[in-house]
Amino acid sequence: MNIEKLLYQNVVWRGLFYLLTFILNIAIARHFKSEVTGALYYLINIYALITLIGSVSLESGITFFAASGKIPPSGLFNFSLIWVAFIIVLMTIVFFSISFFSNIHIKSYEVLYAFLFVGGNLLITFLNSLLYADSKFILPNVAGIVINSVLIVLILFVNKNGWLTNEKYIFIYFGSFLLQGTVLVIIFLINSKPAYQFWLPSIAQVTLVFQYCLLAFASNLVTFLYYRVDYWFVHHYLSPEDLGNYIQVSKIAQMFFVLPGILATAVFPLTAGGRKQEIEDILMIVSRSILLLYSIVCFLLAISGKWLFPFTFGGSFGNMYVPFLCLIPGILGLSTLYTLTAYYAGKNRVMVNLKGALLALVIITSGDALFIPVYGINAAAVVSSFGYIAYHIYVVSIFKKEYKSSVQGFYFFKFSDVSRIKNSVMKNFLS
Repeated sequence: MNIEKLLYQNVVWRGLFYLLTFILNIAIARHFKSEVTGALYYLINIYALITLIGSVSLESGITFFAASGKIPPSGLFNFSLIWVAFIIVLMTIVFFSISFFSNIHIKSYEVLYAFLFVGGNLLITFLNSLLYADSKFILPNVAGIVINSVLIVLILFVNKNGWLTNEKYIFIYFGSFLLQGTVLVIIFLINSKPAYQFWLPSIAQVTLVFQYCLLAFASNLVTFLYYRVDYWFVHHYLSPEDLGNYIQVSKIAQMFFVLPGILATAVFPLTAGGRKQEIEDILMIVSRSILLLYSIVCFLLAISGKWLFPFTFGGSFGNMYVPFLCLIPGILGLSTLYTLTAYYAGKNRVMVNLKGALLALVIITSGDALFIPVYGINAAAVVSSFGYIAYHIYVVSIFKKEYKSSVQGFYFFKFSDVSRIKNSVMKNFLS
């Protein structure tokens, strides 16, 4: 199967997975209301940071070395399982030390949820990388789609018949991550027969993997922080209801970044080896097309969000509207940047992206500390917009210097773009 068809599979199935994830988010928000939802997603935010640190972005190295054939997938699979076990043991030691040697009180259920979430997501991340490296895009996403569908159905029965309480559902929710990771392990083993062997990469091979992952880890960590550092400030200074409302606004913003991320994957193979003019044209047409599409979507949400957000998420989410309006410039700025950051990553110039991300992080962190205590979640959204726009301006300015091009091509849609997009879709996805 050619790469266009494989990419189309990933777009369709990954898109369906994200859609069901979003529906599950709505179901959880409507059932648990803003206060509990905010606390739940704040806890998940902490677990996600632990997961990111624990993974050290090994998935990038796993994908590269498995896809290139430099290290057999069996060895990478075995090493990834050992690494997950090592992280779980390390977490146990850390939690034990905190409980006995500090005044910080960690509830037992929070520890259990941490093991389920971190262990499950590490397995999901590593196994998805191995399966994607083998061009297996459907089954990994189907596993997540089925599990999310079950969670959506189950929440309809919470507190309805006595056996499924709020506490049991939350346990099932966190357990679903470990279940999905286990399913992916089984899928990999079945897919690998009869080639699978139990062996481990050499120390030299493991060193190469970690060296490859180091810069990617730094970039991913900074990206995670500029996406979510405001959660900690809102949690510290404002009410649980404010936290719940703001996290939902942030989640809506992150949904805007799904399509650009997929399109960046499509643009990368075309831009990395293309000629100067071809690179410039492709990057600009994708950027201005996203800008036009998302401007329309944001405009529609701007005129309907005041009633649409409470209607969708529930009456306790009535404070989402103004922060969303404040975040719109940042959404447009960051979403139109994905193709450029993919280009620089493909050219092995991750430092351009890293410097821009650090700039955004500094602006957001300092702005949050200054303004959130006084102006609340509206300030958090405004500061995030400023950070995202600064990131956008920095990367576009670098590109402009290198290609001596006008930046207007990134922003103003042309009528000729319609036929070019149509031909591209027909060629790459429908043929």
